[in-house]
Amino acid sequence: MVAVTTHLVLFSLSLGVCLSTTIIAGPKDAFVLLNADAAFNCTVSVPWSVIIWLMDSRPILTVVGEGPIITDPQFGQQNYSTETTFTSELIISSVTMKENMTVRCSIQTDGYKEAFLFVQVDGPLYFEKMISSVVVNHATDVVCKAEGWNPAPTISWKNNGTMVDSKMYNTTTQQSSENLYNTISILNLTLSANAKIICLAEIKALPQPKSAELSITVKPFLTFTAGMDQTWLIIAIVVPIVVAILLIILIIVIVICIRRRKQDETSYQNELKKMSMKKPFETTADGVENMGMSTESVYDLQYPSGLTSPYWINTWSEDKSSNILETPTIPADYREVQRKTQNEPTKFPWYPQKTRHVTAV
Repeated sequence: MVAVTTHLVLFSLSLGVCLSTTIIAGPKDAFVLLNADAAFNCTVSVPWSVIIWLMDSRPILTVVGEGPIITDPQFGQQNYSTETTFTSELIISSVTMKENMTVRCSIQTDGYKEAFLFVQVDGPLYFEKMISSVVVNHATDVVCKAEGWNPAPTISWKNNGTMVDSKMYNTTTQQSSENLYNTISILNLTLSANAKIICLAEIKALPQPKSAELSITVKPFLTFTAGMDQTWLIIAIVVPIVVAILLIILIIVIVICIRRRKQDETSYQNELKKMSMKKPFETTADGVENMGMSTESVYDLQYPSGLTSPYWINTWSEDKSSNILETPTIPADYREVQRKTQNEPTKFPWYPQKTRHVTAV
């Protein structure tokens, strides 16, 4: 089969040398969306012998009188004939970005005609924020975004079907990847009545511009003022309540802290009191010294071992009217003890003295 095809091509080429064939209309530039089909037409005069289609100088399809010679299923051909002309239509299926290249129609006697295939990408078009209402005669920005396009689209606006002056909006483009671009357009509006706003994005591969639509209702200023007043009223009610609750909580915490502090101080004083009650008496040269007098009972006092009874207790005479204090008789054995202890040093405890009670003889 390949041998037969080769012979047909060679025969057609040799025949074309003897015939005067010209290219009446060559292919035109084509702008095609990614993954769509592209078509190119080449019209030649009759008689013709062979038409060869090339992409960047690489043959992809050959057309002879018997029909096309197809070597790649991505490339196909249709033809249209008249009495004086023959038109070959090259069809490229599911184009990709790598097929942005030159397409050439060539005949043996009249050279070639070429065009360029532009593969383009359209992405989503949307409003950054869906605005439903605005204040009358109040300036508002409407943001329209086109993401993932190639090339960057041309953005335009319509207000109630009328094209908006380009001075009313600002458009910027940034490259998001190797072959794609993001475009942002900001329209500044000051509306006095309800409006239907349309954002349009256009590239040559689209038969019609892609659009995004937004309906905006214009409301009186008083309506918005009433809404703001209601909001401030709610704030004015809620904030004092919250502050009062926080203040009450703070007061409760302070009272609890003060009570705990007083309880700690009382406990500390009680401990000191218990310690002072446990301190014993000591006998000194001058008499009995109380190092920790008990406040509970007079019977808590400790006496020297030589004394069998509190000799220093005041006794009154039977004649109560005289009110004469009688001194009790001191035992002899206690006088001996007193004489021996006069030359001994006085004993002082290592802790501070609380109460000192001395009985003089």
